[in-house]
Amino acid sequence: MRNRNNKTSLAQINITNLVDIALTLVIILLMIAPMIEHGIEVQLPKSSPYEMKIEKSIIITVAPENQYFIAGKKMSLEEIYNFLKEKSHEKDISVIVKGDEKVFYEDIVRILDIVKKCKIDLIGLATQVE
Repeated sequence: MRNRNNKTSLAQINITNLVDIALTLVIILLMIAPMIEHGIEVQLPKSSPYEMKIEKSIIITVAPENQYFIAGKKMSLEEIYNFLKEKSHEKDISVIVKGDEKVFYEDIVRILDIVKKCKIDLIGLATQVE
């Protein structure tokens, strides 16, 4: 664009629209982020629902072939025990066990035994709604 009187070009860029788009994207991200579930994809068995507070929950995922995960990190049973032992001193801590529907019952019981040894009383088993 040229100014008719000066015959000079405008060197300013209007960034108002860019800022509007950026703020809109930030707001959308903030709204969607809590809904995104992180972790390993497993097929949960179905049951009737029960709501459990998950603010201070540790989610342990049991995948087929004796694979155990906490927060997406693969761990051995001994590492899980050490991790839970450290966390057991926190107030109102709970554990949610997510086991694939093809996992053997014995694998879930191993995790439940470890949780009990760490003296954590609030235990939940994750399922899908029927």
